[in-house]
Amino acid sequence: MGKRYFAKHAKSSAALISLGIHAILILVALSFVAVTVITKDDQVFEAKKVQRPKMQLKKLQVPVNIKKKQTQKPKLRKRIVVQPKLQQVPDIKMPEITGVKGGMGSAAGGLGGGGSLGFAMPEMELFGIKSKGEKVFIVLDASAYMMVDSMGGIPAYTIIKSELVRILEGLNSTILFNIAVYGGGDYTLFPEMVAATPDNVGKVEAWLKPLNAVSQGMGDRDYGPKTLGPGGVRIGGEFQVEPLQSSPGEWARPTLLAMKQQADVVFVLSCRWGNLVYKTGTRERDWSDSDQERYEEALAKARRLLQEENERRRARNQAPRVIARGNHGLVQAYCPGVRVPPSGATYARYSPDEMVEAFNNLRGKEKAAAPTKSGVSKQNKNAFEINVIHFVKEDEGSAEDVNFKKVASLTRGEYKRIKGMKAIQSYVTAAE
Repeated sequence: MGKRYFAKHAKSSAALISLGIHAILILVALSFVAVTVITKDDQVFEAKKVQRPKMQLKKLQVPVNIKKKQTQKPKLRKRIVVQPKLQQVPDIKMPEITGVKGGMGSAAGGLGGGGSLGFAMPEMELFGIKSKGEKVFIVLDASAYMMVDSMGGIPAYTIIKSELVRILEGLNSTILFNIAVYGGGDYTLFPEMVAATPDNVGKVEAWLKPLNAVSQGMGDRDYGPKTLGPGGVRIGGEFQVEPLQSSPGEWARPTLLAMKQQADVVFVLSCRWGNLVYKTGTRERDWSDSDQERYEEALAKARRLLQEENERRRARNQAPRVIARGNHGLVQAYCPGVRVPPSGATYARYSPDEMVEAFNNLRGKEKAAAPTKSGVSKQNKNAFEINVIHFVKEDEGSAEDVNFKKVASLTRGEYKRIKGMKAIQSYVTAAE
């Protein structure tokens, strides 16, 4: 019966079998897919970069300045407290102050300002040159060169001397000063630096008064340092200091003395740089016996002519004629065509730089020996200035003395040229 059933329903059975097989395949396929999905690795997702549009900033139409505020750091001020241990407070006597511009306290802060006493630096003016200093040294040329007729003679020199005394009388009494007079190989000075008090100025005036003074019946050679009054001392000894090879004369020797006394202001009143030389060797002289004979005859004639001329001047109550350069100058003045004896030596001149170097060197060596300063100044103790008042002949040209001018420049001083008697009188009148 079974066989007949399958034979009768063969098509149906095949369909059933086919369905069954397909069902089994579907189940197998589903199982395979499920296992594959479960065992598959995790996926990694990458984010894509998004490009966003950028907005362009507009420029400001109105400029804006932004200033950074500056802040200053506070300054720390050091304060020094001094506690002196004194058993008794000493009495302090201040000198009489006269002629100080601005008076006491004219400096910033007055008394005690900046740690000073508040004094204005004393000032003086001499023949148009103004200077300030505590220790003033004046070098006065009294040589025959200063009193020749073309310079104004002895009367012109008397005016110079009187003006100098007038300036001293007007000095502040806190100033220390000294004066040296030179000429004809003679060097004389007031003994030491003294305060410019009326008493000291009076002593100096008495000392200078007979110098080259015109008097009735005065002799042909009554001039020069030898006519000074009592109270001065002669300057002797050698002043040889590097780089000088010998002791110089003229105005340089008193100026070296000023450096020994630690002057911070020097006034040189002179008519010439002078023979600031040193010997370098010897030479043969072109000079014969006949030359010597003619010279001696001319010298005798010149002396006679000078004596006659001065007799005429004395008769008119005038000062005698002064001749510079001794016998050589006398022969050249009255017998100009006659030769004078030449030198048998050769010389070299000192330069302005060498002279200033010597002044500095001597000043440094003698610094400890100088008198105590008044304490008014705050200037460098080694600083000094040389002011030159250069008197020249009335008929001289306009050329300045380059040596004097350079010395003044190297020491921060001034140079002034005064030409003849009229110029001297005009300066004195203007000052008065």
